[in-house]
Amino acid sequence: MKTKEGDEMASTHQFVYTTQKLPVLFIIHPALKTVTVRPHWHEDVELNYTLSDTIDDFTIENEHFTTAPGRILLVNSEQVHSVRSTQSNADGHQPAALTLVFPLKFLRTCYPAIEQIYFDVNHPEDFSVSQRAAYQRLRSLLHQIMAQFNREQNDLTILKIRTLLMLIVTILIEDFSRPKVFALPLNQEKQTRLTTITTYLQQHAQEPLKVADIAASVHLSPEYLIRFFKSNLGTTPYQYLAYIRCQKAQVQLRQSEDSLTVIALRTGFGSLRSINRTFEKFTHTTAKNWRAQNRAGQ
Repeated sequence: MKTKEGDEMASTHQFVYTTQKLPVLFIIHPALKTVTVRPHWHEDVELNYTLSDTIDDFTIENEHFTTAPGRILLVNSEQVHSVRSTQSNADGHQPAALTLVFPLKFLRTCYPAIEQIYFDVNHPEDFSVSQRAAYQRLRSLLHQIMAQFNREQNDLTILKIRTLLMLIVTILIEDFSRPKVFALPLNQEKQTRLTTITTYLQQHAQEPLKVADIAASVHLSPEYLIRFFKSNLGTTPYQYLAYIRCQKAQVQLRQSEDSLTVIALRTGFGSLRSINRTFEKFTHTTAKNWRAQNRAGQ
């Protein structure tokens, strides 16, 4: 089973391998000279495994991590996270990291009480003896999953991957879960507002939105909206909107035979020039080149 990755690890939802037969998204990140994933969040649980080199700064809820090969980092549901890293000797060929994105809907089918717990995997220095052993089992399972990507896709391969995924979920729940505190966090209002804004952007990304339109949707002034976005996500609303449009365009570039211009207009870009400018910004290549490198089934 093989997947071909792009030029830039620009988002957790980009450069994805998946199939309808598997419930989890797989992202294999190539070793790149410069890696930037802007601050974002989602309701899914994201497990990241460093395979080679290092990650200079993986930030989860304002906590900063530097990783080495063998390090696992887990992003719980709705945690803001980002990545910045520079590797001068990276060649873009060797796999640098593996990301597994576990949809919350899938986790609910595995463990109905999933929303009453969170996972605490990011501090190996605090592990008990049994947790250290469980951590090694997780590493082994992740390497076994990576091995499947060099094999021909067939029903047996899919079955093996599904089995490995269920073992990973079982270990996370059994060895690394903690009960959530049900009191509302101090930033609940802020989180709700961010969710409202980004949901609006997702739903209206194909429209010619202006900052004033976005601000009006949440009854804020444009000036306050810009400050609010900058302080919480480190970017502007319009940059985040461009980021969403880029994600939506990538899905269509992988799956559709439509022309670049048609896809650009359908996903909110005003022109071919606009979509290419955005792709250059977030993926360091043109939309045409990105499509060639990331066609579905390759």
